[in-house]
Amino acid sequence: MSVQAREADRVTVLVRRFGPRVLGYLARRTGHREEAADLFSQTLATVWRRRADLPDDDDEALAWMIGVARMTLANGVRASRRRDALVRRLRDEIVVRTAHHGTSDVSERVRAALARLPEHDQEVLRLDAWDGLTGDQVAQVLGISAPAARQRLARARARLRKELEVRDAPRR
Repeated sequence: MSVQAREADRVTVLVRRFGPRVLGYLARRTGHREEAADLFSQTLATVWRRRADLPDDDDEALAWMIGVARMTLANGVRASRRRDALVRRLRDEIVVRTAHHGTSDVSERVRAALARLPEHDQEVLRLDAWDGLTGDQVAQVLGISAPAARQRLARARARLRKELEVRDAPRR
């Protein structure tokens, strides 16, 4: 029997023996059976591709397979975050484009109030609302600490709110 055939047989035996445990590991860490099943299939594909790396000892092989599942799960979480961030950016872009096409009096008032703020306030608000960046990402873009970015954002929001209230206050 060739080395490849022995490796293939070993993968089959290990998947039959430890597959339910690996799937259980993933199921306990995800919210949905379907997500766990998808991650499990990705894990098995990786195990198959890397079958030459499987430890000879069965207990070590189980740990190795769960390690592969762990990395697959981490990759899935990162991909989900990227997808969510993309959805937020697209949503914000649609809102911005709609606002730029002059549809709403509210959006016009917000844009006008934003334009009256100092440039550094405008920038931090745009990074947050228009570009959909997290506080840590805003900090990275601006080259400041995350707490400083959160503080700048809070202050800029307060100034924008005040600017909107001043303009919306009834005139005497």
